[in-house]
Amino acid sequence: MRRSTHAEIHPCEDPPTRRSTHAKPHPREAPPMRRPSCYQDPLAMNRYFAFLLLLSSLPFAGQRVWAIDFTAQGEYLGSPSCVRCHERFYELWSTSHHGKAMEAFSVSLAESLEPMADPIEVGGEKFIVEFDEQGGVLRSTSTCGVEETRRLRFSFGGRNVRYFLIPMDKGKLQVAPVAYYVHQRKWYDTAGSMVRDFQDSGPQDEALHWTDRQLTFNTACHDCHVSQLEKNYNPEDDSYTTTWTEPGINCETCHGPAEAHVRAAEAAEAEGVELTDLKLLRFHEDLDLAQRDATCGPCHAKSSILTRDFTPGELYFDHYDLTSYEDRDFWPDGRDLGENYTQTGWMANQCAISGQLECIHCHTSSGRFRFEDNPNQSCLPCHDKRVENIHAHSRHPSEAGVNCIDCHMPTTAQAFMSRSDHTFRPPSPAATLEFGSPNACNLCHHNKEAIMGNYAGHKKEDAQWADKYVKEWFGNDSGAPVLELGRVIQWCRQGEWEKLPEILSYLEGPNCDSASAVAILRLLNDCPNPEKWPAMRKQLENKHEWVRATAAASLQYDDAPETTKGLVKASADRFRTVRIRAAGSLLGRDLSVYSQEEQQASKNAHAEYWNSLVIFPDRWSTHYNQGIYFDRIGEPEKAIAAYEKSMELRDDIIQPLINASMVHARSGNSAGAYDMLQKALLIEPENSLVNFNLALLDAEFNKLKDAETHLRAALETDPEMAQAAYNLGVLLARDNKEEGFRWLERAAKLVPNNWNYTSSYLYFLQQTERGSESEAFVLSIVDTGQAAPEAYFILAASYERQGRISEAIEIYKKAKLNKYLEGDAKRYAAQMEQRLRSSQ
Repeated sequence: MRRSTHAEIHPCEDPPTRRSTHAKPHPREAPPMRRPSCYQDPLAMNRYFAFLLLLSSLPFAGQRVWAIDFTAQGEYLGSPSCVRCHERFYELWSTSHHGKAMEAFSVSLAESLEPMADPIEVGGEKFIVEFDEQGGVLRSTSTCGVEETRRLRFSFGGRNVRYFLIPMDKGKLQVAPVAYYVHQRKWYDTAGSMVRDFQDSGPQDEALHWTDRQLTFNTACHDCHVSQLEKNYNPEDDSYTTTWTEPGINCETCHGPAEAHVRAAEAAEAEGVELTDLKLLRFHEDLDLAQRDATCGPCHAKSSILTRDFTPGELYFDHYDLTSYEDRDFWPDGRDLGENYTQTGWMANQCAISGQLECIHCHTSSGRFRFEDNPNQSCLPCHDKRVENIHAHSRHPSEAGVNCIDCHMPTTAQAFMSRSDHTFRPPSPAATLEFGSPNACNLCHHNKEAIMGNYAGHKKEDAQWADKYVKEWFGNDSGAPVLELGRVIQWCRQGEWEKLPEILSYLEGPNCDSASAVAILRLLNDCPNPEKWPAMRKQLENKHEWVRATAAASLQYDDAPETTKGLVKASADRFRTVRIRAAGSLLGRDLSVYSQEEQQASKNAHAEYWNSLVIFPDRWSTHYNQGIYFDRIGEPEKAIAAYEKSMELRDDIIQPLINASMVHARSGNSAGAYDMLQKALLIEPENSLVNFNLALLDAEFNKLKDAETHLRAALETDPEMAQAAYNLGVLLARDNKEEGFRWLERAAKLVPNNWNYTSSYLYFLQQTERGSESEAFVLSIVDTGQAAPEAYFILAASYERQGRISEAIEIYKKAKLNKYLEGDAKRYAAQMEQRLRSSQ
């Protein structure tokens, strides 16, 4: 079997956050996955992780120092140190969802829960919670009848659901397999409730096993439920001795250590003087709006963590990256499908973008809604006219009791956890009709008789019904911005790259906020059209650091000198996330022409990049990313060791196995590569990428029947995998010509700009009595508008030899219109066209 430039072992470079055995990965993608916590695996959104390890770390010129020096505030004392002077605030905090983000499973807590009447079956095991004099225990019965009892130690959550933690071996705290839905006072399957109902043609979700590491508190969900946590992970035996100051999110989490403040307050009281220097971080006096919002962000976002040293006063994108609509947890129009934790929607909120609104306008520092009794007050003073006459604006009568947030912050739920839409966008039933996303109208009106006088009798209150009235009241274009975004995201997700001009126009247009731009840039990673590069390059100058960082990461494979120049500049950006992403894309580029200052900035950024890869030694993705790094700097032994460590931490993920096989293959160890792929096949036997790469190694070992079997398996899973079609066609062409020809033809039509595929098919046609079909086939490839330059030139030359000059000229004209052709090819086509015109 011959190897084309497409027939190679491909790395999987996106550590996913949820395993699905039904995934059909693209050669540069890992199967879509999801973690139940609000944090994604580190660097999960950066597709390429290699960089140079440089230890120097110099300050960045012109960089604003945001951080408050908490070391001057002494030690953390815990919330009891606050109660004597701040009793009222302590009472408000201690009963809030922040204060009770986690608590011990006590007798009093057990008394507040409905007893579990019957066991719940999870993964074949049966579980039941029983209360006792210490609180409660979880009793399990396995499929073999083995019984086990574990004590419930902690509960976290409480607003909508309560999850429970049970101690496991090696210091791990595991989320219990059963949870409690507060509003209906019922018990349910924890992991089963987290399965998302995707409405597209992609792989469907499935429940994690309850012992999965992604449901281990120490690993996944610790940061936002306890205060001043020390994970204390020991990589030697994969154990934890995790400690924290106290459960819940305490005062010092946001205000800093209290020791110096308490000493100063006691001294002022003893001396009878006023305390003027609080020696404590004050939100309104010491922080600006951006810093205050950034303090809330880490716990209310689906983040990728880049450092472990965020402190209030610093900015979000100095320590985190953020998921956007590229993730299937969002509907194409940006509405929540899975759990997304607010921050992404907030980034698209026009009130927040204007700088006129912040989190604590509506929420207290303990997380409560300030305007519970009169929600419309939250929209003042900016929208006073509409608030004063909300019935006229909403077209709902007074007796309907409609509030602003009912339409602009509709509440939906995932895993029994309710979440309100923080984009504040108006209802768009048209988006429901086009994408299936929820809309505020039909969350209230759903196939029941309307209570509003004007609409009584409309019993079928579906999205079409709602869309009719929204357009009647607010105009036919009222939902246009939402539809425009949804269409662009959907085109990108579905790979409709013929829409690239419209996609890039939106990216550069006035309606594209940072969340939308980030999603488009990430989705454009899969677009093969080089015309994307200039538009993506422009985003390095975007005013928002999130977009600049994403552009820097997405420009990994654009080798243009102007891109390198932009990335060098980005490596000195004031925001760490931008610098880290730029460092990854600068790997392997020659920076000798740049100044010493610029080269030093690049080195500093690379050091920050390395630091971001080592902060979670208990996560498989950390070692996976390090494996990619070592592979790219030419240290295959270290790469293999990192991949093996990744496999130790998670043995049901195929990405480390695929990448390790690639390293073995490039090192000349085909047997090692084959062994890795065989292990991957046991995990995902239908995976097209694994089967394809196994076929290539089978061919190398002259195991041609096995190669055929694996190629067929790859194509069964992914019928559009052109590399597999091409190799199967070559393999079959000698002994089974007709089927071989069909596969070669499919490969050429799937990737018309690959001349290797087209010429191979033409070669086999010429070896048979079907040679006369060659010209028609090349014409069909040319007519796609994406053909390789050779297709145009060989067809035009054939026409010229036959004296069909006008037809030859038309072919050269088509070549000039092909947006995929390089400049030299287009210039040659223009010259040939001119020559033929002159000869007429």
